Order: sequence, then C-alpha cells, then structure tokens
Amino acid sequence: MSSSEDFRLFIDGEFVQAEGGASFESVEPATGRPWARMPAASEADVDRAVAAARRALEEGPWSSMTATARGKLLRRLGDLLAERAAEFGEIETR
Repeated sequence: MSSSEDFRLFIDGEFVQAEGGASFESVEPATGRPWARMPAASEADVDRAVAAARRALEEGPWSSMTATARGKLLRRLGDLLAERAAEFGEIETR
C-alpha cells in the first residue's frame, strides 16, 4: 500500500467523506509514520449509516430471500474475503 491511502466511510451504498470532511492520520506502528487518512465519523455519520442499514434490511432484497439464498451470499462473501485476506491483514495490522 502506498503511504497516501485515503479512506472514506461506506454509507448507503457509496463511499463518502465524514461530515465536514473530518479525518485523522493513521500511524503505522512498525515505522511510526502516517500511512493513511481515515474519516472521523461524527454522530450524524453514524446515524446516517444506521438508518441506511435499517432501510436496506427492511426494504431491500435481503428480507425476502430464503435462508438458502442468504447462505449462498454469505458463503460468497467469505470466499471474497479469503481472496483478499493478505490485504485485510495488512490493513488490520496497520
């Protein structure tokens, strides 16, 4: 990863900046140097995310899917996460 990663919040199906553009530097423990800017979510950002998740659960296709269909999607998600495990591990470590 480059030293200039710029992360966003994922709310209502899109990547967005935190309210007012608030962010902070994330420092890599091994080097003590900043490696990314992270969004500093406000209470309003969290409220928007929770409302979007609730709406997706209640109005989206998930609520009408069978348990089997949901299980297939969760298995696919697991496969996708496994494919990128090294990348997620690096981000989590940082």
